[in-house]
Amino acid sequence: MKKSKKQNIILASIAIIIVVAIAGYNYSVDQTKQKGFKFGNDLQKIQEDLKQLQIEFDSQVTQWKEEDLTKQELLEYSKTHIEKLQSLILKYDELTPPKQFSPSVELFKLSTQSQLDSDSEFIEWIKTNDTSHKIRSDSLLQESFEYETSALGEFNAEKAGLR
Repeated sequence: MKKSKKQNIILASIAIIIVVAIAGYNYSVDQTKQKGFKFGNDLQKIQEDLKQLQIEFDSQVTQWKEEDLTKQELLEYSKTHIEKLQSLILKYDELTPPKQFSPSVELFKLSTQSQLDSDSEFIEWIKTNDTSHKIRSDSLLQESFEYETSALGEFNAEKAGLR
């Protein structure tokens, strides 16, 4: 009788340990999903903010080209634009990506930095009318596009579990 009671206690203990382990595992998986979801939303917000900044900048440049905005007004706006881009780049460092997404975050950051550098060169071209700045701006814009394309590829491959 004593042996059977002891066995029941041992079996009950094992069952409790298994239930606790499963609950702990499920909790951990749930936490990881929540962190991944937050990361994805935060990254998406940065990318949307970047897109909006570029739309606004392009709009100002178009107004300048159509002579609805003076060169001085565009240059004033450009200062704010550059400051906003610099602040946006810092937001990549605030992200806490799951380890496998770190390379894509770095590529997104490089893309944004190249965009900033391109816009800075473009502004310098407007100031000086030196075409070398325009050429450099175009080159940096292409570089930015290539980084972003690579970042999206990396991100989507990880998301789909292909890596």
